[in-house]
Amino acid sequence: MEIDQSLDLKRDTWFDAAILYTATALFGLTIVLAAAQVFIRVFNVPTFGKMYWTEPAARFILIVATYLGAAVATRNNQHIAIRYLLDKVQERYPRVGSALTLFVGVVVLIFVSVALQGSVLSAVSDWNTSIGGISFVTSGRLYLGISVGLALMAIYELLKMKNSVVNLIGETSRDESGAVRESLDTESVNAGRSEGGDR
Repeated sequence: MEIDQSLDLKRDTWFDAAILYTATALFGLTIVLAAAQVFIRVFNVPTFGKMYWTEPAARFILIVATYLGAAVATRNNQHIAIRYLLDKVQERYPRVGSALTLFVGVVVLIFVSVALQGSVLSAVSDWNTSIGGISFVTSGRLYLGISVGLALMAIYELLKMKNSVVNLIGETSRDESGAVRESLDTESVNAGRSEGGDR
């Protein structure tokens, strides 16, 4: 099974591109910092204590990049999910499938909202709490980065829910128009028969 990791930036907005490129840059920076730390330790390079910051910086950047990457995965519908049942329901009963997709979106949004509230409260309460390694990086600033990633996930979930509602309304109107069209067809056939019977 092949997984498409691209955002297809021809169709997406600058907002989507900015999130993708920021997450990619942070993951790249994490690799560079971790490789520098390995190089220094393996080859016993004398840095005179000047490169101690690379290990905690790589850890902190990885944490924030993970949440930005989760936002990209949310946007692309690439989170881990068991889609078999939803796909089968969507095939046989499109309205039920759209309603189920909307329900899943509501559950995910509730979870992300609770996590976002917790991370914002932690960012505010721990703003000046040092977590070691780098003096200017505090626990509050780390929670701020997590909060940004969670907020982006919530935005993308809301957009997906809007699309589900539009699909649900569209399928409902299609069903109603199909029923109206079918009754009109039946009436015209019956009218044609009655006209033919009168002659």
